[in-house]
Amino acid sequence: MRILLTLAATAAGTPALAQDASEFQGPRAEATIGLDQLRFDLANVGSDGRAKQSDLGYGFAIGYDAAVTPKLLVGVEGGVNLSDLHAITGDATDGGELRQRRELTLAGRIGTPLTANTLLYGKVGYANLQVREDQTVASVTDSQKRDLDGVLVGAGLEVKMTPTAYWKSEYRYTNYADGYSSNKVLTGVGIRF
Repeated sequence: MRILLTLAATAAGTPALAQDASEFQGPRAEATIGLDQLRFDLANVGSDGRAKQSDLGYGFAIGYDAAVTPKLLVGVEGGVNLSDLHAITGDATDGGELRQRRELTLAGRIGTPLTANTLLYGKVGYANLQVREDQTVASVTDSQKRDLDGVLVGAGLEVKMTPTAYWKSEYRYTNYADGYSSNKVLTGVGIRF
């Protein structure tokens, strides 16, 4: 009987321990890849209306997370995102071209463990997107490189594959200046040190 009570007490305590936020804390580094969609005003490339363009995006981030309670994790991360995204309007004589160059991000995140190896998190932060805008009128092209500041929000899941390696999936929305916004759906792998 004593053995059964001990086993029952251990089993009852296991879920609380298994879902401890401290299992997800510490410094980390990750690489991501996914869909990058940019929405923009066509006025930025010499036309009218709004448009969107999608392409492959990829990036890298480093961060640090700390458990503040057994069910609550807070952290900070910085990242660099790159993309081959570009859009063309008109033709070589009269038209425009937009190229997304790089995005720098700095965000805070808050999470809670769903299971022993799964973390649900949300994030909010700052992003700086660099774009190149080309406008061609009567075969004369005017080019400018612009840095656009924005606010990003996102949510995702992080799943531990080993005690130090994890897989993640994340959705991120960013609203920049001058009619630019982006939607990203990312997946990636990381290492916690």
